[in-house]
Amino acid sequence: MHYWIASPLPISLYLLCLITFIYLVCHYYQHKFPFSVLDIALNYIPVLTHEFGHVFFNRISGGRVVDLVIVATRRERNATGQQGYAVTQSKSRLSQIFTTIGGYIMPPLMLVIGIMLQHKGQGAVFIIIYIFIFIYYTLVTSRKLIPISIIAFLCFISYLGIHSENLSNYSFMYMLVYHFLLGTLLGEIIQSSMTIFKLTFSSPKPNWDGTALSHLTRFPTFLFSSFWIFINGLSLYYAIHQYFII
Repeated sequence: MHYWIASPLPISLYLLCLITFIYLVCHYYQHKFPFSVLDIALNYIPVLTHEFGHVFFNRISGGRVVDLVIVATRRERNATGQQGYAVTQSKSRLSQIFTTIGGYIMPPLMLVIGIMLQHKGQGAVFIIIYIFIFIYYTLVTSRKLIPISIIAFLCFISYLGIHSENLSNYSFMYMLVYHFLLGTLLGEIIQSSMTIFKLTFSSPKPNWDGTALSHLTRFPTFLFSSFWIFINGLSLYYAIHQYFII
């Protein structure tokens, strides 16, 4: 077990870029089959990461979580315009601000953490973090069927890996999971940066987290959009620096 946690993981740039490219293509054609199904499957983890960011920052600022939902059907996403949502209660305006900001910080933060842990040879810690996020999500969400099914599947895969005599197969499965996490996070950071830019300059102004923060703080939406895009850019720079420069 200690070797599994501390073992280094070679990152394949081709596989990482392929997953990121597929993620972006599926998002672009999300209203066409079969991309609509693939888009939901690929961005389930990034959406969970985003919404967990809202929840995490809400909790550390003294708030309370009521519900956490990842919308898993194209019909509901089209009807509501939401990929997921977190229902939280904040004790103060400052807590509301932290809660709103947190969702956009979490995906680039997790990408940097994943790359950093991989370079230290502790990539399994990154997967363990996501397991805990998933368990927490299952406990607080009002829609438990899909997360329970995914946890059961992951437990089954882990059981097969632990009892497998061919450890190379287990290592391959572990590598695919890690690349999937990093690739989809990378795709989400690129896609969300473009979406934030479009929402900021859309006319009439749409109702989204940027405008909500503007109402809460009296600062222009452009300020928060620039901050989020800057954070995304830093994480992309870190990824490029690690894999293409070093």
